[in-house]
Amino acid sequence: LVITMAKPQLKRWYSSRDSSCSTKASIVLIGAGWWSQGWHLPHLHRNEEVTISAIVDSSPHPTSNLDPNLESLTTLATRYDCPIFHSLAELRESPIGKSMDGALVCTPHATHYAIGVELIQEAKRRYEEDEKNYKPLSVLMEKPMTTDVDEAIQLHTLLMERKEADKHKKDENDQRIGGGIGCFLVNHSANFRPQARAAHELIETGKLGDIRHVTAFFASPLSWIFDDPSNTGWNEKRGSMLGNGFAWGQQSHILSWIYHVAGVENLVPSKVFCHMTKSDKTGADVSHAATVICSNGATFSLSGTSLLPGNAHSDPPVAKRIEIKIFGTKGAVIYRGDDRDPSSGKLEWLRGDDEEEMGAVEVQCPDLGFEFEDLDQDGNGPASLQCFIDSCLGLDYYVGADCLTGLRSVQTIEAMYRSHVSGNCESIIDSTEES
Repeated sequence: LVITMAKPQLKRWYSSRDSSCSTKASIVLIGAGWWSQGWHLPHLHRNEEVTISAIVDSSPHPTSNLDPNLESLTTLATRYDCPIFHSLAELRESPIGKSMDGALVCTPHATHYAIGVELIQEAKRRYEEDEKNYKPLSVLMEKPMTTDVDEAIQLHTLLMERKEADKHKKDENDQRIGGGIGCFLVNHSANFRPQARAAHELIETGKLGDIRHVTAFFASPLSWIFDDPSNTGWNEKRGSMLGNGFAWGQQSHILSWIYHVAGVENLVPSKVFCHMTKSDKTGADVSHAATVICSNGATFSLSGTSLLPGNAHSDPPVAKRIEIKIFGTKGAVIYRGDDRDPSSGKLEWLRGDDEEEMGAVEVQCPDLGFEFEDLDQDGNGPASLQCFIDSCLGLDYYVGADCLTGLRSVQTIEAMYRSHVSGNCESIIDSTEES
């Protein structure tokens, strides 16, 4: 069996859009920093199915050590022909805020929760005003979903309340979460790749049997970020954070991939033991080794570091190195390589489900090599962004990283920091009452 991922036939699940809405998605960008100006805004601007309806940022001229040439909001408003707002509250009072199809959130990690809550409140308002004909609001949240486990739990709870609000009123083909919400996706672009979808399908259809063990390694050439005291958003603790650095900034990618591919119900983290090493210049964590024990007895070993020599954003860039192995009772999946060189690896299925094929290796997505995060600044952007846009347009879309996947990653990383501080194996917090 070789699984190839054909482009899905998109169909509209939001039937009223055909008659009452334009053919373009009205999208608001919240946060106009380095990543937004270098990636999100150009991607959205090139997409003929998107209108950038507004840009929201509290600073009239965003700044970043990662790009000293960021433009002011006034310049961005001219460049992208859209109004600017200086707060989400100001946006919500405007006609644009009340009618936007989607919001893309690209702000500092610690602000994600408050913005997410406001957007859910806006969606709830729409639903309560007109339960039958409300315009759903879709959200694409940058990773990590939050840096506070209580906040992640509360976001998930709020979204489940929205889902519950009209679960008996939606058509079975309607992909909306419901209660005013279209989609709520986390921008882990690797999860939306065809390789991740193929690996998920292998496990979802039982080809690996029960998942028993995972090993994962992630090395990024990003010491220049975590060793720079001026990069406060990457290195300084905020709010309830016990630490900041590589785990929050990078390891959330690989955790999200594992939880999505293996299935959030198959791997439910229960306990974590972790030790970290830190930058002498900033105190940010730059490497870690962790063991995660799941509620069903499955284990996984997680290792990561920013100490890979080079710069992931230089010209030419130095690649990140990733290796993930998932072992089940009937087989294994191996995915490893250099994220700047597709020829460096393949998605492999090692069969253990058939005695005659025992140990046989079958390459999945044979026309594709190794691809992880989509960092391409050209084109219309990663598949995660396209799925978000499809949701805004009322089309079918792939759910590569939803709120529960985001929550699992936050729970694991928070416990990693807690374990490093205590020196003990720490239990996962799965309710706000435990914290």
